[in-house]
Amino acid sequence: MRQIHILSRVAEYATQQTQDAKALLDILMPILKRPNRMVPERTKNDILKIMLRFVPLVLAGQDGVFSGEEKRRLFGVYLEAVSSAFGRIRLDIARDTLSQILALLADISGGDGGTLSPLQNAAAVITGINSYSAARLGEPDFEQRLAAYARLNEELWNRGELLDAQAWIPVLYNLKYFAQDHEELSVRSNAAFGLARYITHVAQACQADAQAAETVLLGRGLTGIVLPAIKHAFTSKHESVRTEFVDILRRAVRECGKHFAQLRDLIKLDVVDEEANFFYNLVHIQLHRRQRALRRFRELVIGSIQVEQMDVDEDAAASDEDNREEGEEEPTESLEQTPKHSLKSSIPPISPLNFSSSRQQRELVLSPANIRDLIIPLFENWALNDDGSVHHELANEAILAIGALGSVLPWTQYSSALKRYLGLLKKTPKLEKRLTRLVLAFMDNFHFDLRQVKVDTQGRLLSARPAQPAHAAEPSDDHDGEEAAAEDEEQEEDAAGDDDDGAGELQAERIHETIVHRLLPALRKKLSDTNDDNLALRAPVAMSVVRILTALPAQTMSSQLPGILTTICNMLRSKAQSARNATRDTLVRIGRFLGPSYFGFLVKELSSSLSRGPQLHILSYTIFVLLKEMVRCAQVGDLDYAAEPIVAILMQDVFGIVADEKDAEGWTTKSKEARVHHGADCFEMLATVMSFDNVRALLAPLRDVLRETDTPKRTKAVESVLHRISLGLSRNRSYNTKTVLTFSHGIVNQYLTLSTKSAKDTQKSQEEAELQKRLRANGDDEVTVHMKRKDAAPKRDYLQANAHLLVHFGLEVVYHGLRRSRFDTDSAEVLGLLDPFVDLTGNGLYSRFNSVIMQCCKIWAVLVRLPLPSVQPGIPVVIKRLFALFQQSSNTHSDMIQNCFKLLASLLRSKNAEALMEGYALREIEEPAAETPTVAAGKRSKKQQQQWQQQQRAKAASESGGPSLLDEKQLRDLIDFIRPDLEEPERQGTAFSLIRAILTRRLAVDSLYTLLDDIRGLMITAQTDNMREICRLTWFQFLMDYPLGERRLKNALTFVVQNASGYVFESGRASALEIMSVIVNRFADEVLLPQAAEPFFLGLVLIIAKDDSSRCREMAAHLLGELIVRFDQPRLQRAWILLDQWAAGTAASSTEVDLAAGDEKAARSARIKQLKMRELGRAALQCYGVIVGPLGERLGRQEAAFLGAVDSALGVSLRTWKQAEARLNVAGCGDLERIAANLHAGGDPQDAALAYWETAYIALTTFGRFVAAASPPERALAAAPRVWLLAVRHLTHPHAWVRLAASRLVGLYVANADPAWMLEAESPESGREEEEELVLGSAVEWDVPAHRGPPRLVLMSVQRLRDLVHGLLVQLNSRFLSPELGNQIVKNLYFIARCFLTAVPPASPTEITDSGEIASPDDVEDDDEDDVEEDAEAAPADDDRTRRLPKERLLVWLINRVARIARTEIIRGRGATEKRTFCFRWFAAVISAVPPALLAQPAYLQPMVSPLFRTTEDGHGQEQQQQHPPTDPAAIKAAEIKALASEVMRLAQTRVGVTAFSVVLARVQRHVGDVRSKRREHRRQLAVIDPELHARNKTRKHDATRRKRSERAADAARKRVRTVVRRGLTSRSEAPQP
Repeated sequence: MRQIHILSRVAEYATQQTQDAKALLDILMPILKRPNRMVPERTKNDILKIMLRFVPLVLAGQDGVFSGEEKRRLFGVYLEAVSSAFGRIRLDIARDTLSQILALLADISGGDGGTLSPLQNAAAVITGINSYSAARLGEPDFEQRLAAYARLNEELWNRGELLDAQAWIPVLYNLKYFAQDHEELSVRSNAAFGLARYITHVAQACQADAQAAETVLLGRGLTGIVLPAIKHAFTSKHESVRTEFVDILRRAVRECGKHFAQLRDLIKLDVVDEEANFFYNLVHIQLHRRQRALRRFRELVIGSIQVEQMDVDEDAAASDEDNREEGEEEPTESLEQTPKHSLKSSIPPISPLNFSSSRQQRELVLSPANIRDLIIPLFENWALNDDGSVHHELANEAILAIGALGSVLPWTQYSSALKRYLGLLKKTPKLEKRLTRLVLAFMDNFHFDLRQVKVDTQGRLLSARPAQPAHAAEPSDDHDGEEAAAEDEEQEEDAAGDDDDGAGELQAERIHETIVHRLLPALRKKLSDTNDDNLALRAPVAMSVVRILTALPAQTMSSQLPGILTTICNMLRSKAQSARNATRDTLVRIGRFLGPSYFGFLVKELSSSLSRGPQLHILSYTIFVLLKEMVRCAQVGDLDYAAEPIVAILMQDVFGIVADEKDAEGWTTKSKEARVHHGADCFEMLATVMSFDNVRALLAPLRDVLRETDTPKRTKAVESVLHRISLGLSRNRSYNTKTVLTFSHGIVNQYLTLSTKSAKDTQKSQEEAELQKRLRANGDDEVTVHMKRKDAAPKRDYLQANAHLLVHFGLEVVYHGLRRSRFDTDSAEVLGLLDPFVDLTGNGLYSRFNSVIMQCCKIWAVLVRLPLPSVQPGIPVVIKRLFALFQQSSNTHSDMIQNCFKLLASLLRSKNAEALMEGYALREIEEPAAETPTVAAGKRSKKQQQQWQQQQRAKAASESGGPSLLDEKQLRDLIDFIRPDLEEPERQGTAFSLIRAILTRRLAVDSLYTLLDDIRGLMITAQTDNMREICRLTWFQFLMDYPLGERRLKNALTFVVQNASGYVFESGRASALEIMSVIVNRFADEVLLPQAAEPFFLGLVLIIAKDDSSRCREMAAHLLGELIVRFDQPRLQRAWILLDQWAAGTAASSTEVDLAAGDEKAARSARIKQLKMRELGRAALQCYGVIVGPLGERLGRQEAAFLGAVDSALGVSLRTWKQAEARLNVAGCGDLERIAANLHAGGDPQDAALAYWETAYIALTTFGRFVAAASPPERALAAAPRVWLLAVRHLTHPHAWVRLAASRLVGLYVANADPAWMLEAESPESGREEEEELVLGSAVEWDVPAHRGPPRLVLMSVQRLRDLVHGLLVQLNSRFLSPELGNQIVKNLYFIARCFLTAVPPASPTEITDSGEIASPDDVEDDDEDDVEEDAEAAPADDDRTRRLPKERLLVWLINRVARIARTEIIRGRGATEKRTFCFRWFAAVISAVPPALLAQPAYLQPMVSPLFRTTEDGHGQEQQQQHPPTDPAAIKAAEIKALASEVMRLAQTRVGVTAFSVVLARVQRHVGDVRSKRREHRRQLAVIDPELHARNKTRKHDATRRKRSERAADAARKRVRTVVRRGLTSRSEAPQP
């Protein structure tokens, strides 16, 4: 290196052309291509200096050493060397030297007659784009660079005489280099635009003459420079660079794809629709669009949506496994907690390998070269990113996409990529999880069919080719698999060189040998690793190994598969919970992939691997997981061959040692498998896939248990297992009705007699059986004598004592079949099979076991709905038996009684009951008249009075006539029996079901009315929503079906209204409103209006005005709208009178305060009166808001009164607010926005400025409803011009609710207005001059002048729009800006921008300042520090200078005002992003609306680019991301606002063009740099001129830094959970809030 430096110093003294100069250049030029880690760039600069001196000597010398042909050859060599160096060298002085060499070469090539040659033009452009500033060291000269780019992209790019193919070569290398600059947006975008221009030039040349020499050279530049540059850029770590080159590739594919074979296959990715375009969505700012692009790409590659969905689920499961910590338990739930038929598999299905070996199929997808060079490098940036900047979902999609690409790669590229990933897996431990998933995804898409390879029984090739050495199993750490990949490529080339007939067979044999001797041993070695730390990552590898084995010959698979399965089963012995979970998931995938035929082998291997101690728990749980997945793919009977070993394991788990350990008292373990019971679940799953012929294999072990024991614990376990088996049989796919019913009838009939015997009879029969067994002779006279044997006594049989469990099982099978509709009840044959169960279950009601009775009740409740001949005669008998059971029970707590209630309810609802009660009629049971007790009070006592009432009711009931299923005594006893259940949540549902059944049959008794009164109370006081709803339905059914007297109905409605407005809890009031809504909608007008119209109206108004619950107010408002529509005209007129009187209270309340201002006592009294009148006024406005929509045209003349009330309310609000605000401004105290933020609805604000905020909010909302309901909308716009003006004044109200309501109202106006109305409003005919004079002459701040023009143009004059802008900007600049208000502000400002745009002529003037003076565009940035000190209100809209601003400049003025708010937040926001978010959204809308020619002017674009550039390039966002973790809200907000700013800048660049946008961006960059330099210079000067002030400034800055640090620490402390120790006690509590 030193010698080269010395040579560069002495090279300038060389003056003669020699052969040695050429030889020296030939030696030094190859060094330029070496990487910088081998040759520093300063050494390369020395070589370039040598070239700068020697190239003219070699090429321009006249001594004749080189011939002309030789010089032309050397010229091309030197030009290629210099051009390629432009794409690699980064040192600024070296690039300057390169520019000089290129200029020399261009001069040597020469021009004709003063005309610059194409190479000279290229050299001039390259010199410009590599220029650096002369004023600042190392800083690019953006003006020269952008000028050079502008010349290239606008003048030279498509003119072949000025820039030919040879001259394009150095330009392309420079563009390639600068397009990868991730720091400078303007440089990168212009360079990328230059490449796009070249692509367009090539496309035009190809269309003109594709065979021309110039076109061929241009195509070589595209394929030799541009495409490799794209390939290299796709490996960049910077997303901005990748985004630019994806756009370049998209343009190349779209314009040149049909002309170049390298791009032709990519055309299918470039869809016209942007929603489906791969390139557009791949770099979209929205994450879900990128994921969708990757999914669609996989769909294109794989060609199966089902496989795509499977892979997504598999990846989600893998992601969950990655996030699962060591020892963390998986969520487990019993099968009883979820519907059995809708259980979703936690393990996704595994599809078989897709063998696509034919060349025709591979031609349908992308070419292998493009996949290797373009697609895979691009996806790897997301898949293998390790800095946390890529979302994990996007990384997972990229992994799956790369894996899908493996399905179309040839073997050479497939094996090299797989070996590279395996090598990375060993070298990068921090990416082990992602790399493991990537390897698995790649292996899962193995597509080479090797099943026809000829091998022996041991899997060895039958050919004479030697096997591969086993030591080459995996790539070494140092070489990263490159040597192995090169070896495979050589073998592939050798195979390709053979004859066509044997090439495929030879290649298959080599692939087979590579897999068997290299890949599989490497993977088995990874599986067999004894380290448990990464076992969870190693386990899924087995699934991929098994998938690959299925592609090998059957002999190879049979020799390799058992070892893999045994290894996996042994991995379950691991002590790590996460390792066992991963192994179990892998084993399940393998089992499901191999199918039921291998399930028996898996069970056998598991039994041998897990055979003792805690391993038995793991065994049973693993069997459960395997069965859970296997039953989803197995057919009925597939697992019958393995039923015996499975049942043996399950019996051990339920009744053996394993069960005893789990149920042992004090049993504690950290193992998840030992804490769960899934034996019964396994029995259920087995029953779903076993054929009915083998069901007895499940029942036989259970019957043996019932014979051997009668302990409650064992019998309960048997009962649970039998229940699960019955559930499984009901879901069995081979369900046969006749077989099931015959089977169930046989079991029930066999054991029901035993279950109905008493315990004494059962014991006696057992003793007799034992005695007969002892006395029975064995042969003729042979008798066995037991001499002193302890076990001489025969073993006792408990089957008869437990027979009821089998009866219950048989009945349950029938019940599940009925409930799941497994029986075709329309078939006469099925009904004939079901009819015997009527008597059988009826006999079961007399059983001595409650479980049998319960099951019989359930079956009878279903059978009673079927047309069975035995049902109707049996109903009275069943009812009699049910009441006998009721009498035997002291309460209703038992499940048996509850099921009896359900059966009785079903009997009452059935059609058979209706037939039995034919002729029954209900008679009203009325209470005695009101005067009767009074008259008889002196003659009868209280007790006599009650007896008399009961007699009257009994007499009325006796007149009902007709048969009834329940007599009066039964009905009264039943009501008294179920009355306590109304208060019990567990039994309320059954009780109400029975009550509603009684109401359905319209059975009447005096106690029923009392019961319904209690239900009416529960309708309000019940604690749960479900209970209140049931009470409402029951009571309303009673209200509609039973005859009620006028007094009873009035009392009921009064009860509802009183509780709707006066009950203490919100839930009760809401329930009352619900029943009121039902009454209003269901009652006829002749009943509703006389009885409920006025009470309901007044009660609803009271709720709207006084209720503190927003839910109740909304319900009351909705109900009032439904009620007012039902009013007739007289009642509607009375309602208007009330509303007018209440609405007058708003103005009267403010007058009362003014009159009482001098007396303190009178003022206090007036204040109380004011509050009441204000509430009445608000109530009137709320009622108007509710009824204006439903009434519509019926509002009529009342519309004027309504608009007057709104006008009065807003006027009072504006006057009181402005007067109080003026007093506060004079006093210099008070923050109305902060005070308003702490107020709540319905509160009494102490500050007079906010006294009418709720009135104003309601008035604005009410008027908005009126506008929204008006038809046509123009009628509402012209209805009340003064209200619109008052709404604009309320935009700056201190309360956020009022601001939002006013902004929404303005939004309704602009939604129905036309931007062209502004020019109409400014015409002389509209009376604008008189209106402006009136506005200027207004002396009182709260006065609103009258509108003189057309009413619909009330807000469309320039002055009104400026006032509107002022109010909206005050809202936008507020500290309490909400997202909803911000979005509405953006919509309103966008409409105003469109209005101002209508006044802009095609040739826009230069920009203006806020004062109305003409200014240069650079002046926009000069007031940065001044903006910090100003507020948006500092430039009032009514200033004389701004009023005289021409309307052609209003849009520029508006853009500057919004941009000022964005810039102010950047400087003073302390990390806030809310204001900028809405400003940037408005920028995007304006950029899309303004014509590009107008937008390209700096006066429009530069104010918007300034805050956008500062947001994307300034270091505050990066500081936020560095100080906070990626999941912290501050970091998320900083990243989101930066992404939004980048997207808006890209939109602006797309609209105006790269050149125009770069000019504006460069001006912003230059100005920002100048301002910062001035500030730094000022600080240095201040340190010398005023050291004390400089020290204070530094101290203040350091104090601010410490304050931020302490605030972050305090925020982190609030989020931490601390352990507080007090008085010897330890408790966990959250840190106290400050």
